[in-house]
Amino acid sequence: MQDENKYFKVISLLLQYPDEAYFGILPELKSVVEDMKPGQFRVSIEQFLTDLESCNALQVQERYTSLFDMSPSTTLNMTYHLWGDGEKRARLLTRLQQEYACAGLEKNSPELPDFLPLILEFLAAVPKAKRFDTIQKSLEGIDTLVARLKPIAAPYARLLEPLAGMFNEKAEERTAAAVK
Repeated sequence: MQDENKYFKVISLLLQYPDEAYFGILPELKSVVEDMKPGQFRVSIEQFLTDLESCNALQVQERYTSLFDMSPSTTLNMTYHLWGDGEKRARLLTRLQQEYACAGLEKNSPELPDFLPLILEFLAAVPKAKRFDTIQKSLEGIDTLVARLKPIAAPYARLLEPLAGMFNEKAEERTAAAVK
C-alpha cells in the first residue's frame, strides 16, 4: 500500500470517535506509520500521535466531542463547510452515496456520506477516487476546516494539512484546465 493510501487509512481511523477500540488500535497504527517513508504524511501522523499520548482518554474524548459533534464550524461533514444544509449539499450527498455503491464500498456507519473518515476510507480503498469530481468537490471545504481547527485544535489541523495541500493542488489544476 502506498504511503498516500496508508495516510488516508490511518487518518480515517484517527478521526473516529476515540472510544476504547480507538485506543486499542493505536499501537498498530504506530507500526503502520513507522513503515511509511519520511515526509509530510508521516510527520503529520507522528505529531498527532505524540499529542494523543500527552492526554488521557477522557480529555481526548471531550476534545473530539466539542470539536466535531458540538460545533458546526468544525464538523467532519465536509459538504457542510461548502453549503450548510442546502439542496446543493443534498445532491452531492446522493452522488457520493452512489459513488460508494458503484465502487462496492459498504457503508456500515450511520454517518452521512460526506463524513471525512468515510471519504478517507473510500480513498484508501479506491485510489483512483482522488480523481472523482464528487470526492474533489466534497473536499473543497478542507481548507476551511483546517483554518478553523488551527487556533483551537492544532494537532487535528496538522493532521489534515497534507490532505488540504493535496486537494488544493487538484482544485488549482481543475481551475487552470477550465480557464484554458
